[in-house]
Amino acid sequence: MSVQRLPALIAQSLNRNLGHFALSGVGVVIGIATLFFFTSLGEGVRTTVLEDVFVIDQIEVVDPAAGIGLRTSGGFGGGLDDATIAQIEELDGVERAYPKMKLTFPTQASGGEALVGRDMGIEFIGDGIPVDLVQDQVTDRLEFRDHMAPRSCSEEADCPDGHVCGDDGTCEALGCDPRQSRSDSPCQGLSYCQQDREQCSLPIPLVISPYLLEVYNGSIQTALGDSQGIGGNLPRLTKDMIVGFEFDLVLGQSYVGRTGVAGQRERARIVGFSPRAMQLGATMPLEYVMRFNEQFGGQESAEIYHSVLVETERNEDVAPVTHALEDELGLELADRHRQAERAGLLILMLTLLFNLIALVILAVAALNITHTFSMMVMERRREIGLMRAIGATRRQIQSLVVGEAAVVGLIAGLSGVALGIGVSLGVDYAFDRWVGHFPFKPDTLFVWSPWMFALALATAVFFCLLGAYIPARRAGGVDPADALTGR
Repeated sequence: MSVQRLPALIAQSLNRNLGHFALSGVGVVIGIATLFFFTSLGEGVRTTVLEDVFVIDQIEVVDPAAGIGLRTSGGFGGGLDDATIAQIEELDGVERAYPKMKLTFPTQASGGEALVGRDMGIEFIGDGIPVDLVQDQVTDRLEFRDHMAPRSCSEEADCPDGHVCGDDGTCEALGCDPRQSRSDSPCQGLSYCQQDREQCSLPIPLVISPYLLEVYNGSIQTALGDSQGIGGNLPRLTKDMIVGFEFDLVLGQSYVGRTGVAGQRERARIVGFSPRAMQLGATMPLEYVMRFNEQFGGQESAEIYHSVLVETERNEDVAPVTHALEDELGLELADRHRQAERAGLLILMLTLLFNLIALVILAVAALNITHTFSMMVMERRREIGLMRAIGATRRQIQSLVVGEAAVVGLIAGLSGVALGIGVSLGVDYAFDRWVGHFPFKPDTLFVWSPWMFALALATAVFFCLLGAYIPARRAGGVDPADALTGR
């Protein structure tokens, strides 16, 4: 029996014993479908929880002293400064460290008529981050940068709205009268007339977290949608509705307190969404926060950062960098990242548990394959003896049985993947149709990756070969004389 004839013999054997092979492969199909279903489900949940909710592509660390209490200057405790940033960036595996600083004085926000039909006032919570951390996520015409900083120019076109190029080569703000109408004011385009300075200014650019929008749409708007009063009129918001929205800020005073410095009114504009923005508040360029903290809280308030985002050179560096941050520098992970670690571990354990169930199903299927192939070897004993008599070797007979098992495994693996995909689509449909909206409700519960398909097929073939191992050895050991004489 030549090697070239082996595929044809395998095909003939499969065709003659189609019923037996189909029954032996049912367990493999169910096991592979279970394995594929729970692996893709675990990956989908992990993606939603760890990438959309907690955002773990960067490490955020804080100073443990920050949780002890308030400083006498009114800010939060902590000792993260430029020296700490330099130490972090010297660690092996660290690409860059980005400082974050919170506003440490009361601030009030007012506005909202364009979104909800009437103006409202709320407490404003904000922080600042380096502009290059979120620059690529800004979708508005207004840049995410410090518009109060001097800007060089050589002609008028180099200056933003409401500014002209001065004789000293820097952009100068045009004077304005806050009492003038918008059409008569020199502050056109994106600029507005700042009433305290009586100069044209650009709004403070803000980015907000997708988490905030999800909480509003999934909890606040849903809960108040049928209530009486203004809450019943709250609309469902989209990113396109919010980007470009402007409102007023009163720095230094709010509903719960005020500083000793007179309040200052500024305008803010939402320019984009970023998962790196603070979850319950808004994020502006770091330079604004440092400037305002110094103005309303003193020099010390502008020198202490509240947390640091650490970017590693490779994903493999996250664990050693985290270890170095905690043990060498005495820092600790922010609460959000500790929660992400616990959530990730829980998801991993549940995924492994369900995959263990799938492997148990496959092990039982392998035993069934062993039984089926053993029975077929007994039934085909004379046939195998004849092949041995005309020159087939033990290895060729074993290869025939192993080849049959491999084909059964491949077909069962493809069928199991198809069944897993079908069940997944059905679950997705039911989830979308009957489960109400909630924060971060995903479009799909499943994530399919090429490695999952390869793993499913390889696992199916492996368990079929495992089940056929003993029958193949028995088939190769058949004595031609005994088989042909019926002994």
